[in-house]
Amino acid sequence: MPLLVLRLTISSLRWMYAYDKISSWGPLSMRISFNLAVATALLALGLPVLAHHSGAAVFDNTKKIDLTGVVTKMEWVNPHAHFYIDVKDSTGKVTNWNLELASPSILVRNGWTRHSVKEGDVVTVTGSRARDNSNFGIAQTIVFPDGRKLNFLSAFEDGK
Repeated sequence: MPLLVLRLTISSLRWMYAYDKISSWGPLSMRISFNLAVATALLALGLPVLAHHSGAAVFDNTKKIDLTGVVTKMEWVNPHAHFYIDVKDSTGKVTNWNLELASPSILVRNGWTRHSVKEGDVVTVTGSRARDNSNFGIAQTIVFPDGRKLNFLSAFEDGK
């Protein structure tokens, strides 16, 4: 997508340069050049919006997950924070899960910090699994062994 924006911008600049050479157009040439530059800038700014996805397109609300494991990594990044946990099944096989959260700005507004979930924490996570059945899901509630709960609406709730 960035390559497309770059090509559009270069094309627009070439077009503007060619029309600026036509001196008989005078102010009209400048108006066309300005309008084209504004249109190109608006297009370039609007393209990242197209990259966003609907949660319903990625996660299946009917595929509930309930996982307990050890946090191996926390990524406090936009557009969504993620954390990873190692989950042991009944045979002892360990599977690493990637769990998506809200954006860091939403988490902060709801009382979270980048240290609310840390590597080494043992957590129980409830949420929804990805539609492709991979080890990817969206976390809705995170519960610590002492009963503290994290969710998107508040940082820590009393677990009792």
